[in-house]
Amino acid sequence: MHRYQVFFCKQPDGIAGFEAVIASDAFEACREVERRYPGALLASIDGELTDEVTARKLFTHWLSTL
Repeated sequence: MHRYQVFFCKQPDGIAGFEAVIASDAFEACREVERRYPGALLASIDGELTDEVTARKLFTHWLSTL
């Protein structure tokens, strides 16, 4: 099990944020968040690869490219 940082953005509600999820893989982590925010745009990164602050910066940069 790993700790994943999952970014979510639900349109048109404008709800967005980050959640830390304990899961066996990135897909499972995203599914966990999708249950709470159906239809949201999701992305995840393994918390063991980077710290929470860096993960948030990466997601923010990624979102600015969409």
